Parts: sequence; C-alpha cells; structure tokens
Amino acid sequence: MALVSRSQLKAACEQENWDLLDLLLETDPTHLDDKALFTDTWGEWWGLLMEVIYRGSPDGLRVLLKHGANRDVGRWGDGMPQSPLEAAADQPEILTLLQDPARPAYNRQTDPPLPAANPAFDELGRIRDDTGLVFQGK
Repeated sequence: MALVSRSQLKAACEQENWDLLDLLLETDPTHLDDKALFTDTWGEWWGLLMEVIYRGSPDGLRVLLKHGANRDVGRWGDGMPQSPLEAAADQPEILTLLQDPARPAYNRQTDPPLPAANPAFDELGRIRDDTGLVFQGK
C-alpha cells in the first residue's frame, strides 16, 4: 500500500505547491509516473509530468525529474498522443530541463503539512490498478 495517495499528488500539483510535491515524492514515489491523474472531457489522460509542462512550471518539472520521473510519459487517450517534448516545444526552459539527462536539484523553501487524501479519487485509481479501466474523477 502506498504511503502517498494519488489525490495528494494531484492536489499538490493543482495548487502548484512544489515544496509539498517534493515532500510527498520523497515520502513515497509510487505514483510518480501514473499517467492517468488528469483528464479533460474529450478522453485524453496525462500524469504529473505533462501537467507541470502544461502549467509552464520549471520548478514543478525540477521536482519531478529530481525524483526520477519518466521523461517519455506523455498524453494518451482517444485523440492524438502528445509527448512531453512536443508539449514543451514553445517553452525553452522546460525543454532544456527535459533534454538534460541529469537530475536537477530542487530545495524546499518551506516544510508543508501533509494534506488529507480524497478517498473517492483514490478509489478510482485502485479500480484502474485492478481492472485497467479508467474513469474521470474529481
């Protein structure tokens, strides 16, 4: 059983609280490369890496790469897949971080408290693990 839930990681990313994301991944990186944390209404799915690229956050990307995020996990689903490099094409700083094979440094500036998990969202992740089916959740 993971110590850090999918919902905690998703919330940290949505709040752009990179110190919290760093702490969560340091505690438990189990869901680091989960490629179905975020979705749209068109059947596209993506994980933390693509979300920080979409948000244009070099610090968020530094946190993920520091913890060993898979740089090849892109968007997938019903439409055209997109790679992280394609998503970052017009963001030079993010593109540079993605192309550098070294893990970047990230030092937390705060010591955030761990947030509560969202059991409903985490149950959808458990169902996905057990069956391979993905469902849109909040």
